[in-house]
Formats: sequence, C-alpha cells, structure tokens
Amino acid sequence: MSEKGRERIIKDIETLDQAVKAEKDVESGYHGVIDENVSYWLAVEQDIIDSYTKLANQSEDKKVKSTLTKIIEDSKNHIRMLTSIRKTFDKIMADEERHAKLLQELADREHK
Repeated sequence: MSEKGRERIIKDIETLDQAVKAEKDVESGYHGVIDENVSYWLAVEQDIIDSYTKLANQSEDKKVKSTLTKIIEDSKNHIRMLTSIRKTFDKIMADEERHAKLLQELADREHK
C-alpha cells in the first residue's frame, strides 16, 4: 500500500522499456474505454433532448412543457460539458502518446 492508503496500480518503473509500456497501456487501455463511454453518454443525452422535445410539443399542459423544457436545457448543458470532457481526455491522450514517443526514443538510444 502507498502512503495514501491505496495499492499502487503501476509498480516501480525501473527501465525505460517499462516506462514506454506504462504510457502505451494508459493510452490504449483507458482512452478507448473513456471515449466509448462518453460517446454513449452523449448519445443518451441527445436521445433525451429529441424525445422530450417531441413530448413537450405534443403536450397541452403548461407544467409538463415547462418541466420538459428545463430538462432539455440541462441535457444540452450536459452535452456541452461532456464535449469539453472529451476534449480534455483527448489532450491527456495526446500527451501520453508524446510521452511514449519520447521514452521510446530514449530507450532506443540506450539499446544502441
């Protein structure tokens, strides 16, 4: 256990080859999972907007229209936030790719 009370996910990295592998594992393992889940969530939010818009347009009840309109606006905000989160994760993954390349260059130099 580390001093923060959790077990380490990445054990001590003792070689540049291990460092390259760690960076590539983050890149391949987590980026796909995160991107897939954000994409799914974005699709759900868009489906909510589409469905609730139809429901609001079909309703004669002002309370129903008002409530659905508020939820629709929340979902639009969620889409904006999720899009921002996706861009942030894309930046992190670009950094991870760059780190892996830099480390690989160092490892290649070491192996010569």
